[in-house]
Amino acid sequence: MKTVVLVFAKAPQIGKVKTRLGKRIGMEQSHWVYLQLLKQTAQALRKSKIETVLFENQTHKTLHTTFEYARYYQIQKGKDLGEKMKNAFQWAFKQGYEKVLIIGSDLWTLDENTLLKAQRTLVQSDFVIGPAYDGGYYLLGMKESTPALFENKNWSTDTVLKETLLDIKDKSVVLLDKKNDIDTLEDLKNTPELYNAYKIKFYDKQD
Repeated sequence: MKTVVLVFAKAPQIGKVKTRLGKRIGMEQSHWVYLQLLKQTAQALRKSKIETVLFENQTHKTLHTTFEYARYYQIQKGKDLGEKMKNAFQWAFKQGYEKVLIIGSDLWTLDENTLLKAQRTLVQSDFVIGPAYDGGYYLLGMKESTPALFENKNWSTDTVLKETLLDIKDKSVVLLDKKNDIDTLEDLKNTPELYNAYKIKFYDKQD
């Protein structure tokens, strides 16, 4: 079965990415963190060898360089996150993909094994979801377009996963390991490898 991973990413512009984190550590610093997350995501995808399509909010050279192996580059279309994801899934199924996964680009602990497990899971299950600690999800996979999953949701709140599971309660669903998005300073501190690299980059070299 032909599989694709759709990656949602924002153009890495200072002051427009990781703004919640930026309010605590500075926008230049949060921009740097975002660039590291993009690289980590790209590396995991490359190692998985699953076909990748980048959905960007606007065309940006750095995104294309980071995800240079992507099969296609698409612009996100829709009024909110739900509509953008719904449109992305519908695009993928129209292209003939049979198993479609979607991820964001702010997860340091994403690795190729997570992606490959999600791909394998869809052989037997209708859906696969990677739950996030904030009540949302970092990965969603399915084998047929399901628009209801992207409607009537309070996006960026702690109810998203719960509401999504209610929509597919009569389907077979597998949950992956819970992981942590990097959105706040607390999230960053809870990710020692990235936090230590951040401290070295911006503080230790100044001593």
